[in-house]
Amino acid sequence: MYTDKEKLVAGCQQKDPKAMKRLYDELAPKMLGVCMRYTHSRDEAQDLLHDGFIKAFESIGELKNPMALESWMTQIMVNLSINYVTRDDNLCYSDLEMSEGEREHFDDEELDLDRRTTLVEDVVKALQALPYRYRAAFSMKAVEEMEYGEIAALFNKSEATVRRYVDRARQLIIENLNMKGKQI
Repeated sequence: MYTDKEKLVAGCQQKDPKAMKRLYDELAPKMLGVCMRYTHSRDEAQDLLHDGFIKAFESIGELKNPMALESWMTQIMVNLSINYVTRDDNLCYSDLEMSEGEREHFDDEELDLDRRTTLVEDVVKALQALPYRYRAAFSMKAVEEMEYGEIAALFNKSEATVRRYVDRARQLIIENLNMKGKQI
C-alpha cells in the first residue's frame, strides 16, 4: 500500500504537472522560510526557492525514500543558500563591523512570515539584518545544527574564523534587540 507521500513523489518523478504543483504548494512556504534565513530580502529568497524547486524536480528521481522528501528539499534549499552566500566575491571576510547601510537595508515589509510573538519577529528581523557571512554562519550553526568544521569547509575558512562569525552574529542580534527595547 502506497502512502500519499509516495504517490506524490512518484507523480513528480513521472513529471506529472499536478503532482509537481501539489508538492510546490505544500512545501514552498516552509522552504521560503529556509531561504530567508540566508538572504537580505524576500526577492533573493524567492529566487533561491525557485532555483531549489527546479533542482528538486530535475533530481527527484534520485530520492530513494519518499518519506524523507521534506528533509531532502530542506537540504537542497540550504545548499543553494550556502552557495549563494559563499560565492559572493564582494564579501570582505575580515570586516567585523556592520555598516549603517547594512542595518538600514532591512525592510519590515520584506518579511511576510507567520510569527507567533513579537520577540520571534524581532529575532528574525535582526538575523536578516546581518551581513551574509554572519547570517549564514549563525543559521548553519544555530538552525541547521552543523558543526563548526562543516561550516568552515563550506566557507573555505578556519574554524576559528567561523566561530568569530557566529559570535559576532550573536552579538549583533543582541545589540539589535536591545536597541528595540528587548532586553536579552
